[in-house]
Amino acid sequence: MARFFVPPPNFEHNYAKIRGDDYNHLVHVLRKKPGDEVVLLNGQGQEHVAVIREVTPNEVLLELTKALSGSREPQIKIKLVQSLPKADKFEFILQKNTELGVTAFQPLITERSLIKIDQQNRQKKQERWQNIIKNAAQQAGRQIIPELLEVLTWREYLGRSKPQLLILPWEGERAVSLKKLLDTEAQIPEQVELLIGPEGGFSAAEIAAAREMGAKTITLGPRILRTETAALVAATGILYHYDQLAF
Repeated sequence: MARFFVPPPNFEHNYAKIRGDDYNHLVHVLRKKPGDEVVLLNGQGQEHVAVIREVTPNEVLLELTKALSGSREPQIKIKLVQSLPKADKFEFILQKNTELGVTAFQPLITERSLIKIDQQNRQKKQERWQNIIKNAAQQAGRQIIPELLEVLTWREYLGRSKPQLLILPWEGERAVSLKKLLDTEAQIPEQVELLIGPEGGFSAAEIAAAREMGAKTITLGPRILRTETAALVAATGILYHYDQLAF
């Protein structure tokens, strides 16, 4: 069945309403009509089978008929702090890491970021990125929509509170692999923050500053990975290490 994320305010008692782009997709693309079933999610982990009861020119009214149980979300929450690469690469990163199971995205402007976002275009970018995340979450069967945080500068990011576990893949690291690092953790972390550099990598000053705030540098192998590859490899490795993926 088709799956749609519906904002919590659009749920009322045993009914929900779909509007906007999802309305167009449901009615004009999928050609759903009264009596058809879809799956609705509130973006906070709850999902229901729902039956279309009425289609009006602006919205679809659905009745919730069955609550679905069971979680498909990883127990390990990964926050991907991604230094902004070129626009198409960042959209790829958002889409694929949403499919994989990343919980939150923090866009970051670093010294070698190839994209600069002025205040005027920032809101448009955020809206486009949020839509990419939502569509990827629906397609992948996610039960939540990963959080998209506001773009931060490097200085702003360093001023934030220290995460439980901050991992920084870096080509200059030779001794510590991802597995070796995770094996040394005394307990399974509830949250992992993954700090990924842009196309040109982090500068020496940025590496030093990240280490000072508690970042643990790791190697992802003998070959240098592109920024969009590094994020996927590292997130996959974390989820696999803690049995959150089945190969």
